[in-house]
This record gives sequence, structure tokens and C-alpha cells, in this order.
Amino acid sequence: MEQAELVRRIYAPLGGIGRITAKHTLGKIPITTVDEPDRVCGMARRVGYTGRNSTDLAIYRLKIQVDDRIITLPMLFVVDGGVFIEYEQWSRRD
Repeated sequence: MEQAELVRRIYAPLGGIGRITAKHTLGKIPITTVDEPDRVCGMARRVGYTGRNSTDLAIYRLKIQVDDRIITLPMLFVVDGGVFIEYEQWSRRD
């Protein structure tokens, strides 16, 4: 599977987590795709926060398992609305 194809997929934290803030942060989370919510396809690792307040979001790097190798997606993500959203896209919202 090509990295470009992996980037286009929509990922979600396992267990239906809607939003991850600095107050409720998780350092490492199993992830799924929205197409296969019961199948873990990788891990998300926290790498920072969007700010210093307890309501600011945690920022994650996604590592996707493909066959016998792990591919790290090149962009950063936040969890909002139950899915991982690219941080740059999230930060530009109105």
C-alpha cells in the first residue's frame, strides 16, 4: 500500500473517543479506520499540544502497520469529532 493511499484514509481512535484534550491526554492510542472500526491498523503517539490550556487538543503522529512494516504518516493530527484530523487543516478552521 502506498503512503499516498494511507494518507487519504480516515482514522479514528479505538473505542470511540470523541476528542482528546491536554486534560484527558493519552500518550499512545490504538487506531482504526472508519471503514473497519474493529480492526486495529496502527498506533497514534502524542507529540505535543495545540496550546497550554487543559481544553487544548493533544497532537499525534500516526504510525500505520502495513503487512510487516510500519509507515509513519508525514503530517500531524488531532482528535476532534471522533476522528483524526490533520492538524494544519484543523488549525485553519473558522
